[in-house]
Amino acid sequence: MTQRSNPHATARSWSHRLRHAARIPATRPARALAVLLACASIVASGCSQLRLPAIDSTGSCLFSPTNSTSLAIPCPCGESCQCLGCLSEIGACLNRPNFGIPNPAFPTPEDPPACLEPGVVGSVPSNEPCVPGPACSAECAVGPPAVLFGSEINATKCYDLPPKGKRGCILLSPQRIVAPVGGEVLLLTGICGTDGSLQVAEPIEWMLTPDSVGTIIDVGDDAPGLVHRLAGVQSARKQDPGFARGVTSTKRMLITRGNTNPTDDVQLEKGQTWLSLSSPSEGTSRVTVLAPDSECWDQRKATATIYWVDARWTFPAPQRVNAGTPVQLLTRVNRAEGAMPARGWKVRYEILNPELASFDSSGTSVAEVDVDGDGNAIVNLIPVPGTSGNAVIDVQVIRPGGVSDNMPDLTLGRGQAFVTWSAPQLRLRAAGPEVASYNIPFDVFANLQNPGDQDATGVAVRATLPEGVRVLNTDGFAQVVPGAVTWNIGTVPAGQELDLTLQLSATSPISIDFVAQGDAGLAAAQQVRVDIYRPSLAIRVQPRVETIETGQPVLFDIEVENTGDRVLQGVRLEAIGDSGLQNAELQSREIGNDRETPLQPGEIWQASVEFTPIDPGRRCLDVSATAAGGQRATASACLTAYNPAPPTPAVTVTLSGRDRVVVGDTVLVRGRVINSGRVPLTNLRVAMAYDPQLAPVQATVDVPYVNDVPYLIAWTLESLAPDQAQVFELILRGEQAAQRTQVVFTTETNEGARGRDAISIQVLPGAPNNVPLSRPPRVPPASPAPSIPLGPAPGGSDANLPDRVPVNPSPVVPLSPRSGSLRMELLQQDLGVRVDEPIRYALVVINDTDTIDGDVAIRYELPPGIRQESLVQTTSPELGQFRRSGNTIEFIPIRTMKAGERIPYTLVLRSTQPQPFDLRIEAFSRNTPGGVAVTTRTEILP
Repeated sequence: MTQRSNPHATARSWSHRLRHAARIPATRPARALAVLLACASIVASGCSQLRLPAIDSTGSCLFSPTNSTSLAIPCPCGESCQCLGCLSEIGACLNRPNFGIPNPAFPTPEDPPACLEPGVVGSVPSNEPCVPGPACSAECAVGPPAVLFGSEINATKCYDLPPKGKRGCILLSPQRIVAPVGGEVLLLTGICGTDGSLQVAEPIEWMLTPDSVGTIIDVGDDAPGLVHRLAGVQSARKQDPGFARGVTSTKRMLITRGNTNPTDDVQLEKGQTWLSLSSPSEGTSRVTVLAPDSECWDQRKATATIYWVDARWTFPAPQRVNAGTPVQLLTRVNRAEGAMPARGWKVRYEILNPELASFDSSGTSVAEVDVDGDGNAIVNLIPVPGTSGNAVIDVQVIRPGGVSDNMPDLTLGRGQAFVTWSAPQLRLRAAGPEVASYNIPFDVFANLQNPGDQDATGVAVRATLPEGVRVLNTDGFAQVVPGAVTWNIGTVPAGQELDLTLQLSATSPISIDFVAQGDAGLAAAQQVRVDIYRPSLAIRVQPRVETIETGQPVLFDIEVENTGDRVLQGVRLEAIGDSGLQNAELQSREIGNDRETPLQPGEIWQASVEFTPIDPGRRCLDVSATAAGGQRATASACLTAYNPAPPTPAVTVTLSGRDRVVVGDTVLVRGRVINSGRVPLTNLRVAMAYDPQLAPVQATVDVPYVNDVPYLIAWTLESLAPDQAQVFELILRGEQAAQRTQVVFTTETNEGARGRDAISIQVLPGAPNNVPLSRPPRVPPASPAPSIPLGPAPGGSDANLPDRVPVNPSPVVPLSPRSGSLRMELLQQDLGVRVDEPIRYALVVINDTDTIDGDVAIRYELPPGIRQESLVQTTSPELGQFRRSGNTIEFIPIRTMKAGERIPYTLVLRSTQPQPFDLRIEAFSRNTPGGVAVTTRTEILP
């Protein structure tokens, strides 16, 4: 406990002591004068440290003649003060008007807040422990001293309120206690000052009233030394068996009682002190504790009361008897350490299970019995007929009060007695469905228990069935007779249970009575009721479209039909979409509708609901119809939702022309380029490649072209809008006979769209041509022909083609050659993926050949800790399905792929643990039976 140092407070404490010194009778004037002179000498020394002679280390004399040692006088709180703060109270006593000394140069600090009552709202919290005690009034915090002398009586300001200690409230614990004769009781006390702190080094007086029994054994003493005595800290001592002087401790203490058991130790903080007392005989001890230096008489004392009792008792032992047997409870109470009966004392019995027993035939659950001459208190416990189980009885030993010993009624001991009535029991529980369908099998169950503590013998269970009930199945040991089912069980051990099963069918509501019987009149019964109804509702649901784009609403048509012969009341329809299907108007997956009128027999209620798919995949709607009487019907319908196709660039090319030409004659080859996508195409690079047996004559000139590369004519088109077409024409002349020559027409754009087409031309023999074939001649320049860009020449002839074609100096951009096999591209779309987050991959399968491919099979192995969430193919949703065999995932095979066709997939996986893993996807096709594979590595963060 830390004390706050206040020099002015200490000065006021010394002033208070001097004032008391003035009240000392004339027989002690020398002592008062000595105290005053000591104060004056210390004040004259100022803040210099107190110096004492040092001990001579040579041992020739007690003190060294030359050296001295510095010693800081400890405060009354037990801590050191550098400037004799503990003696500075003399400044207050000399500063009184009676002495005529001038006021100090510095103002006196303000007094700390008044001592507030512990626990009162608004009080300043303190970390100092206060001993529990009576409530302290705040009236004395602002009052004058308890006694005024001389001129103090008429002075307007004749006193200074002390900051702490002197106006403290005495606290005492415990206030009331019952103790055994010969034991030792420990009382704790302390003074809670006006600042809320326990005060140290304060005198305490303990007084035992004359009418009390017992004596004071010991008083708390923290053994103050010489320095403490110089500071005025008195010593604690017991003056006689009924009076002792104490002092609140200046340091923490631990009372161990002299044994090794730490549970009975008492911890005292600074500011507390203690007293122990004992009594060899019964009676009452009243101990008054007084704080003699307190300035408030109403708060300076407190009294504790100790009731000394001589008693020994023994509670009834646990008993186990057969059910229905009365039980006698005996509590033995003695005095004088067990030598004499406690005649006239009382024992109170209370049964906590009044449903099992009572103390007499009237059914009372409380009995109070006097201890007889033998020290026994006996009561009879009568069980309730037909019951068994464990009963708990509360037992209290009460010492009655009396006028002679001035003691109240005291409850000295409290315990419990236990009585068990043993008997077998039967408990039967049965259950079945509340509603069953007409002539449809349903199960009924029965559970038989023996919750008693003895075996039940001769047990049999019988289930009585009404007419119209068929028994379809039952337990193997059950006997089925007309109108009943019987189970002959025999013995059911204590605490055991048995399940019984029946499978029945009925055409009308039924009640089944279960009855269990055993020896000694044991019996239990339970009834099960099942309502039977004929299904009278039918429901159908169908979406108006089978496939739809996500975000587009779709209508579901619903029909609810009454198939019975009775009117159905309270018909209600509910529709619940899956996680990717919701009603846009209500923004909910669930909608409902109540029919306002009854549904007549044979009538069909038609309705429709609108839902919007918000996620791609197979989306389903569950609908249910209910009516009064437990009627219910359900149905579901599904559709396929796909994401809108992203605007992908696409180009379609076609090439046409005659399939034969005679050497020396010409043939017109016409190529058409169409933007078949949804985005404009830019920087189209169009080329026609031909074999050496053919030679170019004329070409389309409204689009710039070059022919610097042998056997190739190339055009460059700046842009081509969606659905727009552009025609490119070339006139070729047969130069040398050939069974088969080929013209290839290709297109490529900046957006990555590609197209290719080819035709074969047979060159028939004709007039010889002396032009060498090592390099094709340049196409002569020609004037623009306005008819070619939009289509063939009028009439389809070659007569309108120009004679000369201008040469464009721009370079030729050759098309990238195809790989000639199946190809795949795999890209991870999400980076920095954590555990249980989706991992999206973009997979593209490419037929990178010039021919049609088919039977494309795609598969991969799921790595450990990875699961597949979804597979989506946006352009053809049916390709988004897959099969799983173990950890192998197989896509639905692609039956046909055109030359150069690209089929994209979106694959979503999820990892359940942080790890790196490799995803390897393989593909096989008719043209690539050896297969191709692509691998990517993914890192999963915690």
